[in-house]
Amino acid sequence: MKKSFAVLLLAFFALPAWAQEKVKIGVVDIQRIISESQAGKVAKERFRTHVKKVETELIREKQEVERLKSDFEKKSPLMKEEDRRSLEKEIQKRERGYVLSARDSQEELRQKEGEMTGEIFKDIVKVVNEVGKGDKFSIIVERSQVPYSDEGIDITKKVIDLYNSRVPAPGKVTKGK
Repeated sequence: MKKSFAVLLLAFFALPAWAQEKVKIGVVDIQRIISESQAGKVAKERFRTHVKKVETELIREKQEVERLKSDFEKKSPLMKEEDRRSLEKEIQKRERGYVLSARDSQEELRQKEGEMTGEIFKDIVKVVNEVGKGDKFSIIVERSQVPYSDEGIDITKKVIDLYNSRVPAPGKVTKGK
């Protein structure tokens, strides 16, 4: 945030040097592009599918632990002390395994989401640069970094349209390949 604000301040302090040229500022909403673009929608659906798969595995693991606990509660009064302790340790071990699996899965999902978003982000930056050069913008800033901007300088829709026309959605085969 500080870095973007500093860039804006620098731009405005340098304004007298630009006074001979017309300053053209644009604003773009990267998160909206990611969520509304074809590639972003496909990536989001892939991510949801992956999340469901991970959740299913974790639910299965949790149910197994719960089943072991239930069996233990039913059988423990009839078990020998040594067998009961052994089964208790096994249940605790499985519970810890489940907790660790859940934690690892959350981290894996965060990482996978970052990777998917990062790939799309690189392509979006290329398109924003292309729009900036083509339409002769002096500066294009990310909407989340600006407390206020007029809707008239928002180029998000234009970037989405151009991005969709130039970048194939992940998983789609382009013609000629």
